[in-house]
Amino acid sequence: GSAISGVFDLSGLINTDMNADFKLDEASARAGSPLFWPAPKGCVLDIVVGGDELPEFIRLSHVMADTWGAAGVETRYEAVPGAHHFNVVAPLADPLSAMTMRAVELCELTRR
Repeated sequence: GSAISGVFDLSGLINTDMNADFKLDEASARAGSPLFWPAPKGCVLDIVVGGDELPEFIRLSHVMADTWGAAGVETRYEAVPGAHHFNVVAPLADPLSAMTMRAVELCELTRR
């Protein structure tokens, strides 16, 4: 799989104005947070984040890679220099970009 600029722990949203819409409590935030899901051992997960993201996105991307990696998932972390939350996916529009080629490689892994 490939997670790009993920929100891996929703508990940080509980005390924000956005939570008026989300209606998260501790239990629902934890249940919806991939960081706390059982790691699918034997799988591969690339975690990509913009190098110019907010520090919390970068921190949580590291934590996700470390946590799932320790649980048996082959993880790969990459911070894309100069990219942020809204443009980090731009390389996917280029069929020859490293990000697109890696996505194709991950898809091919599922066929084996």
